[in-house]
Amino acid sequence: MATQAFIDDGYTEEGYIKELPGIHQALKFQYRPPLANEVREILHHWGDISSAERSQRINEAIVKHVSKWDYEYKKKILPIEVAVLEKSKQPFVDRIFNIITGSDNSDTEAKKQQASSEADSKN
Repeated sequence: MATQAFIDDGYTEEGYIKELPGIHQALKFQYRPPLANEVREILHHWGDISSAERSQRINEAIVKHVSKWDYEYKKKILPIEVAVLEKSKQPFVDRIFNIITGSDNSDTEAKKQQASSEADSKN
């Protein structure tokens, strides 16, 4: 499905973050984008709040908007919870937040690129 600017009731998008070797694993997730009002509320007084408050707002937004992910540790899918995000590396959490709020794009999955290239070479 093509990306939409209008957020209809029940609308979800797919997100993907590629692995950054030595920093974090890849992540596939589904999320419901927050409305503009909510993003502005999350970022309200951003420069005036503590880093702890910023982290709390980011983590709560992710928990609220991510409906499914394949975030795995020791071969088990981790629950979508603030406690899990608090124990996750900062660049990883920030990428999820930036993708769900629309300030960053998902990465392109290498498998999709490879499949497309293989299909093109057969034609």
